[in-house]
Amino acid sequence: MRSIVCFALCLCASPAVAQQRPAASTCDVQIDSSRRSRYVQAPGGGYDTYAGGGIWAHCREQPTTMYSDSVAWYPERDLLYLIGRVRFEDSVSILNADHVTYYLRQERLFAEGNVYTKNLRTHSDLRGPNLDYYRVAPPIRDTLEIFARARPTINFYSAPRGDHPDSTEPFVVVADRTKMRGSDQMWGGGNVTIDRSDLAAKGDSGQLNLGLNVGALMGRPQVNGTGRDAYHLSGERISFTLTATHEIRHVLSAGQAVAHGSDWHLDADTLDMTLDSGKVQLAEAWGKHQRPDAVSGTNTIIADSLDIHMPAQLVRLVWAYGHARTVTRDSASADEDWITGDTLRADFAAVRDSTSSKPKSQLEHLTSFGSARALYHVESADTASRGRKGVNYSRGRRIDIATSNAKVQTVDVVGQVDGVYLEPLPPGADTAKMRGGDSTRALPADTARAGAARTAAHPSPAPTTPAVPPVRKERP
Repeated sequence: MRSIVCFALCLCASPAVAQQRPAASTCDVQIDSSRRSRYVQAPGGGYDTYAGGGIWAHCREQPTTMYSDSVAWYPERDLLYLIGRVRFEDSVSILNADHVTYYLRQERLFAEGNVYTKNLRTHSDLRGPNLDYYRVAPPIRDTLEIFARARPTINFYSAPRGDHPDSTEPFVVVADRTKMRGSDQMWGGGNVTIDRSDLAAKGDSGQLNLGLNVGALMGRPQVNGTGRDAYHLSGERISFTLTATHEIRHVLSAGQAVAHGSDWHLDADTLDMTLDSGKVQLAEAWGKHQRPDAVSGTNTIIADSLDIHMPAQLVRLVWAYGHARTVTRDSASADEDWITGDTLRADFAAVRDSTSSKPKSQLEHLTSFGSARALYHVESADTASRGRKGVNYSRGRRIDIATSNAKVQTVDVVGQVDGVYLEPLPPGADTAKMRGGDSTRALPADTARAGAARTAAHPSPAPTTPAVPPVRKERP
């Protein structure tokens, strides 16, 4: 033991250590101990140091320590090679690697082979084949920067709140190239993936700022929920905001945005979704080049913009603004009912069937405001015996339609009311003759054609056998 201590003291007094270095670097390297060493005089008069057998060193007057199996130290060039089982630790991070080149004038460490680094404040860590580590070293720089290539894996936490590090679940980030700055910012380029228990996202590039609680993905990005009832979102660019505990609160997809779940689908230029506990609660859609449309079950809603309330990711209420249209398809008969207006409101009920334990959305009420029009198929005891349905077309300032089990029950039409009902023809009837030789003209689309249809249509059934659901028409 005495001999080792004496060797360390002699090494500290060696010419290689005693010489003065330029003031460009903030680290004044002091080699504390080694088992063997050799000194070679450099052209400038100083001494280069080569040591092995286990090296301990530090930066004078700094909480920075270094260890490696061997070292090559060139003071005149401000260059230090640490070789074999390297461990470097300062006040911000620890760094382990097979080899480290320390460029003191830049305060930069380039690490290669089995690289691992951990931020001592946030507990974020990185594993990969290489790393560029730019130390916090005023006046050169006051913020840590890290660059890594060849798809390192990062467990990314935020900066601590108070005296404790972030205890929430980290984002696991993998990319071809990554950059981290400070305690809570990172960027990734090339096949980026971001994963957590409630999230699986990917894109050509991405970024996270946990200090501001925001993130973004570009280049064919996708954000997917997890679990059996997961949501899926894609677009040209996706940005998101986080809560204080870093759960996703809002996701905004811009450019050819598409979102879907187990029984709903959305398309628009832009989609803005609000989430809670990993499930979509509210979706807003709009677009200049592509009008948004929403599909839930057999119902499709199209408008200039949509406001969709879907607590626990189940569609319950949809507001459609601007040239709105709702189409309901009968899967059994391929009939289509539709209603249009300046604004539409669609109310859905949560129903369960025998095939699934999960509730589904079922349309129960439609209201059209302003320039309202509706076409729907109706079935009565009289028409059902013929295997066909009647068709009702109505216009007004407002139309309310109540449904049950996907069938129209009541219709209220208010303001400037008109319309027509077409009863199905009896089986075997010559429809070409009864419709003036054109069997395809079932219903006109404007007032003139509606009047012609009323003239050519069969009379409605007798009052004792109603053929259509109750229609209340008012002219206020």
